[in-house]
Amino acid sequence: MANSYLQIWLQRQIADSTFPANREDWYISKGYGTNESTLDERFTLFEQSVRQEETPYYESFRDIALQRSEVDVTLANQTPCRTEVIAFHNNNNRDLLSPGYGAGKHIVYFTGIASLYQNCFGDITEAVRITEASYYAFEYPGMRHLGGEVLEVNDLVNTGIAVTNDLLRKGISIDDIIFQGDSFGAAIARKVSDQFKLQAGVEIRCILNNTFSTFQEAVQNALNQSIWQKPLKPAVRPVLRYLGWDIRPGDLYGQDTPYRIHVNHVGDLTLGRATLAELIESNSQLQDFVDPCPEDYREIRDSYNHLHWAKLSAYGEQYLETKYGRNSEGLIDTHLADLTLLVYEDGQGVYNKLICKYLSDSNQYVMAHPQSLTLEQLPQPLQSDTVSLCELMMPSFSNPFGFFSGESTVQNETEHSYSQIPSIEP
Repeated sequence: MANSYLQIWLQRQIADSTFPANREDWYISKGYGTNESTLDERFTLFEQSVRQEETPYYESFRDIALQRSEVDVTLANQTPCRTEVIAFHNNNNRDLLSPGYGAGKHIVYFTGIASLYQNCFGDITEAVRITEASYYAFEYPGMRHLGGEVLEVNDLVNTGIAVTNDLLRKGISIDDIIFQGDSFGAAIARKVSDQFKLQAGVEIRCILNNTFSTFQEAVQNALNQSIWQKPLKPAVRPVLRYLGWDIRPGDLYGQDTPYRIHVNHVGDLTLGRATLAELIESNSQLQDFVDPCPEDYREIRDSYNHLHWAKLSAYGEQYLETKYGRNSEGLIDTHLADLTLLVYEDGQGVYNKLICKYLSDSNQYVMAHPQSLTLEQLPQPLQSDTVSLCELMMPSFSNPFGFFSGESTVQNETEHSYSQIPSIEP
């Protein structure tokens, strides 16, 4: 059923501040080409610029090979658009006998809400250098020259599915593809991974950075900042369901496994207590908790227990203070930090201490449990996940007496018992 005019209008209000439609091309806004330039031409100008010494991006892109492509996307309302994908390949001359932990791996990078992949150039290029994996960044729908618009979460999910399917069509193995997401992007990465499991029966590894337990909890935490907005908290879940924005990466997460790892930021003022890490810690203490991690990987998994919270480096604190300032209490919101700005107590960065270790450990597990996926099995784009006002307001009648049997009107509320989290079968 098509969305109502009211739904679409409200969805566009959200999109205007998160993933706006008809937005300007970042490259053209920075002077790489004009509105008459083709997408290839303006990217070529950018690439030529970063190869010149003393230009702003020279050091970031040194020894990084770039490759641009476009991929077709089907949005949740079944309309088509395209996305731009930029591949970042390690191109240095280090000893080939000792490749990095990510060598031969292909990591799809999901940016957060209201963030472009171009804002993350520093984080991506540093990740490529440290891990030696190839990274793939992409444009969410809505850039003027690519078309489309983001109305709901499934538009973002379908973009991630399209980018991943394109890598698979190019002959990259499902076991060599990894997702890495930041904040809202991590939630999208998790849902894309879920679709590969649901539709194709395969697992894709996920590195979830800086994300929330549920978007509902994140929004409610924001409402807590104002005494006038607190009364709105009970309406958050119904509104998110109505608009197709009810994304819940913490539901059925359980614990880390060979196919997923998480890290959150100490001092995150945006999420507060709505972080994924805090939910996992809490649920792990439940009496009926069932660990989804294979037994032969749990000892390795538990070695990450002290690595799920990272703090700002001294440079990161200076950088964020200069760019965003401090709040009225003199605090810096660490939610705004890229992974490269975070360290552990011993001063080591997250990429060096957590990500490289996870890649090494999970590589061994994945090699011992290989998966295969044919092109005929590739997951299909999702349709709209919105619900109508009638569905929100009326009970769900699975039988004529469903209302009197006490059945929940929100199916998800009864589906996410952590005693029912399935283990990964080796």
